[in-house]
Amino acid sequence: MIEVCSRVGRLLDRLARTHAGRNIVAVAHGGVIRAALAHALRIHAETALHFSVQNLSLTILERLDTGWRVVTVNELPGI
Repeated sequence: MIEVCSRVGRLLDRLARTHAGRNIVAVAHGGVIRAALAHALRIHAETALHFSVQNLSLTILERLDTGWRVVTVNELPGI
């Protein structure tokens, strides 16, 4: 999971730079979403494993000048 967090973190930062000011939609497995949360929140990979990520849920991360902001996690359709 530590390696996954590292790869996902690098990808998120690269996508944010490459597509600055634009929205990006990504479809991913729960493990990748947990890794993205670890990166955004600057928490250890093991801690991120405690997040519950439901199928078809929505997680929104926003890149700011000062770092990442978690807008929503695990939001389900129609709720």
